[in-house]
Amino acid sequence: MFETSNFISRRYQLQAQIVAKRLPQVLQQRGLEAVFADFLLTSTQGMVLLFAILDLPRVRRLEAYTTPELLHHLSTDLQGLPVFLSNSNGLRYAIPLSPLPRLPKLIPFPGVTYGWVQLGVNHSGETISQPWSKLGHLLVAGKTGSGKSVFLRLLAYQALAEGAQLILVDLDGATFPMLANHRTLLAPIATTPQAAQEAVERALGECDHRAGLYMQMDGYPESLEEYNRTIVRHGGDPLPRLLVVLDEFSALMTTLGGPKSNFANRVAELGWRGRKFGIHLVFAAQDFTKQVVGRVRDQVSAAICFRVRSLEAARAMGCPEAVRIPESRPGLACTDRWGLVQTFYLDKRMFGQIGPRAALSCQEQELVERALNEAEGKMSIPLLVSWGMPERGARSLVESWEMRGWLRQDPARQNARYITPKLKALLAAFASNAKSLSNSQSGQTASSTSSW
Repeated sequence: MFETSNFISRRYQLQAQIVAKRLPQVLQQRGLEAVFADFLLTSTQGMVLLFAILDLPRVRRLEAYTTPELLHHLSTDLQGLPVFLSNSNGLRYAIPLSPLPRLPKLIPFPGVTYGWVQLGVNHSGETISQPWSKLGHLLVAGKTGSGKSVFLRLLAYQALAEGAQLILVDLDGATFPMLANHRTLLAPIATTPQAAQEAVERALGECDHRAGLYMQMDGYPESLEEYNRTIVRHGGDPLPRLLVVLDEFSALMTTLGGPKSNFANRVAELGWRGRKFGIHLVFAAQDFTKQVVGRVRDQVSAAICFRVRSLEAARAMGCPEAVRIPESRPGLACTDRWGLVQTFYLDKRMFGQIGPRAALSCQEQELVERALNEAEGKMSIPLLVSWGMPERGARSLVESWEMRGWLRQDPARQNARYITPKLKALLAAFASNAKSLSNSQSGQTASSTSSW
């Protein structure tokens, strides 16, 4: 029996009844109980949605009901209707019955939020973002012109702004030419399969290096955040994150021996080892086969699928609805974690601003100056909140700056955090370059409507 929140056409009511009847059958085929408490058919922001609400007290193995494989199976059985998880009120499957909503065709990147990776905007207008500490590894697919390369640059730009290091595989040399010989590269950009193998080995070598540092640290840290907190307390320098982008990954796997090759095994090893050491892997390609995805699917925390060539490729990603993305919508992606997302647009000329003068935004410069002028250099979460910053943003900023050595706890002043000479020097560098940066940003804004 349906609960309908408002007027829904007869067509969608009948479709919802068919879907609600089929869902329990699919679960039973997978060896799961059809433990639905209710079905809600509703219309919101121009979309007709069916919510299949799980009866949590009767769910024995919650994780079995939330796997990407199950969502893919449900979507396939429902003839390609997208199936998303929604946990805003209990746990339920959200199934759009109407066509996918239209998002803005271009949403400029709003700027760096330290400690967070900003990805795009969903159909509700909400910004999709993740803390770097929880981002994990990503699987990204999209044919030429779909927005995949822009998205990869978006990730790299935010990583650089965080002070991260990079290892990049760019076989055609078209995605990251602006980063050739960049000081943050741990190895030259790989443009051949052999160089890609060497890049993976370099990343594994960084795992070994960091493992040695972890072993020397008090308490044997189990994450980059834990290690950095400890080393900062001891007056040492924190370790940066490492972003490894393996573009054209499917072609690499084919050229270097396939899903069972030594290369595939080394990549898999990098995946399971890397997360502990703050290493983020991005597997990217124009499309993926089921066999290639099978080697890395358990490693990734999210799949982002732009327009792809075939339904088979979209299904391999767990995003079968991606085949419905039109060519006129670059940057629009289906995900297995956040639904439909219009990813942020970043002009590649923005990379010219990555460096000392881009390390502080104008707002952050004002915060530092205010702390120095009004609080003797003290920078605490309650102080930032009292100045109007949201608590989550204040906590993220303070923790990020402490990890960078910009803030230090002072035992002589009740262990409160204070601005360090390193941040004061950065502020001075920012001030000396503020005029040129402002002119550069003005020119960038004028050309923000460039094509993808």
